[in-house]
Amino acid sequence: MFPLMAKGITDPLPAFLQALAYHQQGRLQDAERLYEAVLAADARHFDALCRLGTIRLQQIRFDEAERLFRRALEVDGNSAEAHHHLGFALSGLQRLDEALGHYERALLIAPGFAEAHNNLGHALQMFGRFDEAMAHYEAALAIRPDYAEARNNLGNALHLLDRQEEAMANYEHALEIRPDYAEACWNLGNAVRALNRPELAIGHYEKAIAIRPNYAEAHNSLGNILLELSRTQEAIAHYEQAIAIKPDYADARLNLNKALALAKPRRE
Repeated sequence: MFPLMAKGITDPLPAFLQALAYHQQGRLQDAERLYEAVLAADARHFDALCRLGTIRLQQIRFDEAERLFRRALEVDGNSAEAHHHLGFALSGLQRLDEALGHYERALLIAPGFAEAHNNLGHALQMFGRFDEAMAHYEAALAIRPDYAEARNNLGNALHLLDRQEEAMANYEHALEIRPDYAEACWNLGNAVRALNRPELAIGHYEKAIAIRPNYAEAHNSLGNILLELSRTQEAIAHYEQAIAIKPDYADARLNLNKALALAKPRRE
């Protein structure tokens, strides 16, 4: 086995192959150490730059990921993967204008890149360009019909356009593809709630929480429905759970304060 903390390596290939094996096994700390060793030996090792960059994306270290993918593009400016991942890092840094350009470049190089269509659609949606966003979600689904994330994102665009029945159909389709998709359950609850079906929405929020117990947004949404139904103590419990999961969740704190005020006994 290649030494984990290898330094001063002269042949990067064995170290990279071992790093790749660790990466595929989910041993990210071990993989990143060896990718860094490879890059110390060869700063222009394209695959190590990209693989380490994807780890930085998983770690939500978008600034470091950006630098790594820019270095990768200096080595191979025609890599659709590197352009796509740089776009993702820039999206994470809220630099959406720049992200759009890299997603578009990825698609010029590889028109059948479903993930780039999906992420370009999401960036366009953030700008309110819904028709263009939906066209890219649909392109992603034409390439990969089982792409649950693109189906969910198409539902989100339709929900924002107040086309709730169509949104629901897409969320339901996403859940057929991936039954444990907590976000699609939450989104389905939001669409159902918009159609004024509170009891049905409760079921979808509860399913989202059953799949992902630490889903702060679903707890908050469930609290909102329960409060509307005058089930105040239950609502308070869900707001408190949302805040325990996400202490800086401002909406949940505001909602909790409102629920606590309603729960206080009125003076005669």
